Formats: sequence, structure tokens, C-alpha cells
Amino acid sequence: MTIAEAPRSTAARPEPDDPGPKAIRRRTARALVLDRDDRVLLFHREATIRDVGDRYFYTPGGGVEPGETPAEAGARELLEELGLRIAAEDLGAPVATCYSLQQRIDTGAFVAADDTFFLVRATAADLDFTSPAHASPAGHAWLDPDAMDAAPARILPRGLPDLTRRILAEGPPETPIHIRW
Repeated sequence: MTIAEAPRSTAARPEPDDPGPKAIRRRTARALVLDRDDRVLLFHREATIRDVGDRYFYTPGGGVEPGETPAEAGARELLEELGLRIAAEDLGAPVATCYSLQQRIDTGAFVAADDTFFLVRATAADLDFTSPAHASPAGHAWLDPDAMDAAPARILPRGLPDLTRRILAEGPPETPIHIRW
């Protein structure tokens, strides 16, 4: 089964019919950090989202602040979480988007997340995992797409292994690929 879908324009992203009165809209900028061995850097944490199991893996990144572009947020998040200094303009064009409607375990609130992914090449030596912003994850791992498929915890978004395979085979896409949550 292929999870990565054909490219879609930003305007064609799916939207929920009605996320409900408790839905919080959240735009994020995320990084697909690849090392020399084509492995993706993933954080893992105890579940904070309903229906994902006890633990899950996810990419570095976070919320887009008011007045920021996704690229500016991506550069800020890379610095905060990994100590990686990259100018927003050096992130290049987004490689993927993902839309999800999640329910938080602690509050029951729904979060309508609109994620933008950027491709970054780095090695473990380039990164600093001692940042206070990194303190919330339970740890990190470098996983190739096959290891993601076999991971003991869910990979979020689910389309990440196939997106990684596609980028490794074809290079970064000309337009962002919409992937399945």
C-alpha cells in the first residue's frame, strides 16, 4: 500500500467537515532530518494523542507563531530542539504537507493540525540534544524507512516511511506531497 499521494496544491488540502467547538487549529513546521545513511531523525514520546498506542515517533518541529512563515518556524524549531542553525531561506521549498484531527488524552480537546515538512540533511554530530526544548520527548532514534515500518511504536504521520522512500528515490518533489496522517 502506498501512503504518499500525488502532489496537491496547498489550496487543495483536505479540511475536516466540522472539527467541533473544542477544536484548536494549529499550523506546524516540521523537519524531515536525514543523515548520511538516509535515516530519519525521530523523537519518541509517551502517548499524548488518543488512538496511537502507548508511544509514538514523530519528526522535529512545532507550531508556527503569529507573523512567522512555515520556513521561519522550521528554522526556529531546528535551533530550539536540535541546536541546528539554518536560515529559513536555506530550508528550501516544503516537501510535504499533512492534515490531521487529533484528540489529546489529557484534555480531550481536538487539535486540527496543518503540518508543513522541510527536508534537512544533518549528522548526529551537527545536533545538540541537550536543549531544554528537547526535554519533553522520551528520546530519539535514527530510522530508515524499513525500520520505520517495523518500529515498535507508531510513526506519525503514517505516510512518513513512504514519503522518505520517494524522496530518496526521486529527490525532493517540485510541489509538496500530501501524506496521510
